[in-house]
Amino acid sequence: MNSSPFVTPWRTGILYGLMAISIIAFSGQLLRLQVIEHEELSALAVENRQARINAPAQRGVIYDRNGIILAHNIPSYDVVITPAELPEDDLRLQEIYQRVATITGAPINTPPLDAGNASSNRMGEDAPPPGITEVVFLQESIAPYESVVVAPDVDRKVALTLSEELRNLPGVGIQITPMRDYPTGSLTAHLIGYMGPITEAVKDFYTERGFDASSDKIGYSGVEAYMQDTLAGQNGFKLIEQDVAGLELRVIGEVTNPTPGRSIMLTIDTQLQAITEAALRQRMKIENQSRDGQPVTNGVVIAMNPQTGEILSMVSLPNYDNQQFARYIPVDYYTELLNHPHKPLLNQAISGEHPPGSVYKLVVASGALQEDIVTPEQFVDDPGEIEIVNRYFPNDPGKTRKVVCWKRDGHGPVDFMTGIAQSCDVYFYALGGGYEDGGVTNGLGIEKIYQYSEWLGYNQTTGIELPGELSGLIPNSDWKRINIGENWSTGDTYITSIGQGYVLSTPLQVLNSFTPFINNDGALMKPTIIRNILDGEGNIVEEFQPQIIHQIPIKRSIIEKISIALRKVMVDGTGEKLQEINGVTIAGKTGTAEYCDNIAQLAGRCEFGAWPAHAWFVGYGPYENPEIAVVAFVYSGEEGATVAGPIVMEIIDAYFELESLK
Repeated sequence: MNSSPFVTPWRTGILYGLMAISIIAFSGQLLRLQVIEHEELSALAVENRQARINAPAQRGVIYDRNGIILAHNIPSYDVVITPAELPEDDLRLQEIYQRVATITGAPINTPPLDAGNASSNRMGEDAPPPGITEVVFLQESIAPYESVVVAPDVDRKVALTLSEELRNLPGVGIQITPMRDYPTGSLTAHLIGYMGPITEAVKDFYTERGFDASSDKIGYSGVEAYMQDTLAGQNGFKLIEQDVAGLELRVIGEVTNPTPGRSIMLTIDTQLQAITEAALRQRMKIENQSRDGQPVTNGVVIAMNPQTGEILSMVSLPNYDNQQFARYIPVDYYTELLNHPHKPLLNQAISGEHPPGSVYKLVVASGALQEDIVTPEQFVDDPGEIEIVNRYFPNDPGKTRKVVCWKRDGHGPVDFMTGIAQSCDVYFYALGGGYEDGGVTNGLGIEKIYQYSEWLGYNQTTGIELPGELSGLIPNSDWKRINIGENWSTGDTYITSIGQGYVLSTPLQVLNSFTPFINNDGALMKPTIIRNILDGEGNIVEEFQPQIIHQIPIKRSIIEKISIALRKVMVDGTGEKLQEINGVTIAGKTGTAEYCDNIAQLAGRCEFGAWPAHAWFVGYGPYENPEIAVVAFVYSGEEGATVAGPIVMEIIDAYFELESLK
């Protein structure tokens, strides 16, 4: 009986086929590993065995003009544990945990999430801290050779006490890290700002620049944000080779040392800043005690050297305490500030936009003389109210309406000097929109008003070194057609002429618009809060020089006349009742600006003919050679001369008192 052989051709074919498939599969895998995905897999291999360790750079210090520290770094003591260095004996381990907990106050185990803790947990930072046991266990499962913080930012005495026992506490250590500190707190918060973590939105941007998004912080507001690149410096780093457990085996290549950030000296005088805040706060308190209805809730005061543009003090109330944000941003406090109706996080000096009222009249005054609308000696009769024709297009017959002066029985015949000194509304109606019965056939018109406004710095940011500055608003016919959907009317021009209607400005814009007339040379200065940039030894590496935005194209003779008129305000004008300063001649301009915003509407205060008003005053001295110019703005303060004026005079007086002590 013949039997078929075991090795048959078909079996041989299957074997060879399987071998061929295996060879092709292995070849394909080798091709994928060695060629197609070589770079990616090599990078992963390198990433697994290499790590980049950042060495944070020391952030620069912020000083005032006299060297007083406004922001600096202080040591923060963190208690850390390295899981791989802990003893394996459970009893000994618990002894170590117990001792660390006793000294630092950190819990050994995470507290149970009861109703009270659940409420705190919703607030984020105020949740109960995790226990030492859970923190160490989690770190051990991830990277046992890397230390983990179990008690952050402990008191220095606690750190010293624990450090004396470290030899008996294997695996426990003290890690010292720099933390930002703001000694002057709320006094300079709007100027200095605060810092916060690198968010996901900007993570890639800062990672590319050498920051560690997991631990580094960046400026969130104020100088901390605007001068971030200068203050931050450059982190150092080293590349290490590590095993799978994260144990450092060796350093690869050269270590790059960190470059410390530059320090900054501001133009601010902290003593004058404190006096400025106290003066504004006290005046607001007095007003609220003596009036009914709408309380005074917001105010701004800015003092400047008009010759250089240096800001000597800048206060915006209400404010906030940036020292609360030094270690972390507490959710409850930040939420309270964010939802506060009077916006304490907002620096109203550069971001508050309000109708400027009569302090804006210098725009129309300078334009009217430059364009020969009137002569300085020409009189315009002010009967207290005049009739105008409100037209929306040239051939529109229009409707007559009355516009009134703040002095309802009128000022009588008014020339240029008296118009500014008495802040006569009818006079400026005539200059802006025309008043035939008063001898002014054609006024400047809105387009010329718009042009002169921009020459004096309105409708644009000043460029001060603070984030969040707004440009205000100077309307014209195009703006109204685009944003309101209506043609410009002649009535709009009259209202704009006295700084009302759609006109909005920031307090800094108002103050800066006076500099061409204060200096009497037509130079619109660029405001600055940066005086010098310093290296680590305190040497000046960059000194900021006064900058001129531009020369206003107005005749010198006109500038001189406006300057004389501003002095006349204090002699026999709207500011004559303000208390004089011994030995210092003061000039200035009062302003009272009616408004009707959302707050006034909700309070039912927008009654025709009796709107609430903001108080403004700009003053400077000595008139002959000005050293200081100050603007005060009080939200709903009503009278500029009686509310804002005394604040300015008090600050100017304090400035010269401080100067005499130097």
